[in-house]
Amino acid sequence: MLNGNISPHLFRVVFENSPIGLVVVNEDTSLKRINNYMLATFNIDPQDFHERMLGNAFQCSDIYLTGKSCGEGGHCHDCGLRKVLSTAMLEGANILETVVEHDFIIDGTNRKKWFKVSASRVETDDEVLGILSFVDITTQMEYEELLKNLLSLDAATGAMNKYALINSLKNLTTGKEGLTVAMIDIDDFKLVNDRYGHLTGDRVLNLFCSVAFTNTRKQDIVGRFGGEEFMLIFPDMVSRLVIKALQRISTSFRTACMNELGFSPTFSVGVAEFSTKKMAGMTIDAIIAEADENLYASKNAGKNRVTAFGSSQVFK
Repeated sequence: MLNGNISPHLFRVVFENSPIGLVVVNEDTSLKRINNYMLATFNIDPQDFHERMLGNAFQCSDIYLTGKSCGEGGHCHDCGLRKVLSTAMLEGANILETVVEHDFIIDGTNRKKWFKVSASRVETDDEVLGILSFVDITTQMEYEELLKNLLSLDAATGAMNKYALINSLKNLTTGKEGLTVAMIDIDDFKLVNDRYGHLTGDRVLNLFCSVAFTNTRKQDIVGRFGGEEFMLIFPDMVSRLVIKALQRISTSFRTACMNELGFSPTFSVGVAEFSTKKMAGMTIDAIIAEADENLYASKNAGKNRVTAFGSSQVFK
């Protein structure tokens, strides 16, 4: 009997059928025992896990395609799961419910999973073991991410909203790269609404966003600042290249509107480039104001153009 009450058989049944994931590892983090919850979660063959390293058995995405062992992958030093286990094993500390995010290959597909992981070190007469428990919170975290994304998007256009734009700009200004900001205003948008109606006006805004997404990089940010005004943020891109991208957007925007709506509105842009040195000490308001000032210059110079460094260029 264990603890005077629990038989080894009952203990094994409880372990194997626990409603949370349970894993026992050797001192080198190779697997000694896992329960049915983990076998089902990772679709692991019950005959094919014993003595395998943790990341290899669970098919960590970072090492799956390389054939390396857990701990040898390019991102293993940042692995939250390994950090939790190492702290427990090396320091003997009980780690409770640490949220760990990790990518795994499950059924041949890369999947992001979130777990609440707890870990403890257990010493017996002849070995040292690590005990880990896993609670899968992936559905909850995906739902929270979905809500976060919905709250950060402009409902009418699907672009980032002003609140999210400001937060993104704050994060980028503390990074190691410079950036270029473009403030964009659809020219004579009130006349579009008055002449063609608000539904057509909304479609103009949607077409602009669609074209902007198509003609920018994955890391670039497209957002609606308010009304018919948009902000585009280009991390680590100089204004000369940004202006070329804006020319492509202008041409594609006018073409898309003409093809679908029968007229071709234009837009005006103010561009401001910021090195990390220049941004140091600047407020977000000051950064936006510099791009805004160039936007006003484009408007005053006749619209359908971009202004940067005091010089305006008409879109072709």
